Amino acid sequence: LFNVRDFVQDIFARSFSPRQATLMTGLILGKSGGFDKEFSEKLKITGTTHLVALSGYNISMVITGLLYAFAFFLHRRYAVWLCIFAVVCFVIMTGAEASVVRAAIMATILILAERTSRMYSVRNAVVATACVMVIINPLVLAFDVGFQLSFLALLGIIYVKPAIDAFFNVKDDAGFLGWRKNLTTTIAAQLAVLPILLTSFGFFSPLSIVTNVLLLGFIPYTM
Repeated sequence: LFNVRDFVQDIFARSFSPRQATLMTGLILGKSGGFDKEFSEKLKITGTTHLVALSGYNISMVITGLLYAFAFFLHRRYAVWLCIFAVVCFVIMTGAEASVVRAAIMATILILAERTSRMYSVRNAVVATACVMVIINPLVLAFDVGFQLSFLALLGIIYVKPAIDAFFNVKDDAGFLGWRKNLTTTIAAQLAVLPILLTSFGFFSPLSIVTNVLLLGFIPYTM
């Protein structure tokens, strides 16, 4: 798995400039250690550091791509189990950070729910996922900022975003590249993680709302 990761990094290194290669590696594999100080500071100021931290969106892209690929030569029943195995491999390959572990567990619950014709409740999945991660390592609850940011941002999207959408009458496909949806998603997530940002980093960038609205619509195509 680590050889595969290194192989992908080598492709980026040969195809792009050093800064672009590092950005692509962060976007796909969640590795941001190669950024120079100036570029890291720009990511912080613009509130786009999260783009190089793997999350549920990365996992959903992996699952969607694999299911489509496996569907050509496998029965769906086998494709589902192979997809779950591939997601576990992806998590290990990318370093098993809290955000990607959270996303992988929730995605697995979703896949199993569909496989067994059960209802999927995102709220129940969040609680179950948090319980599993805390049981495995209780220290993440108090000392892992990545764990805290990941769950708070998700809870903001689950609970705060619908209220904002309802207040401003925002539809899922509203605006060019869904910019209104990206706006309310960003505001909801930022409101939820604001206490952690201020207490742990002492910094919040209002500019992040603008930059994320401009960028989020292009991330799927970039990936």
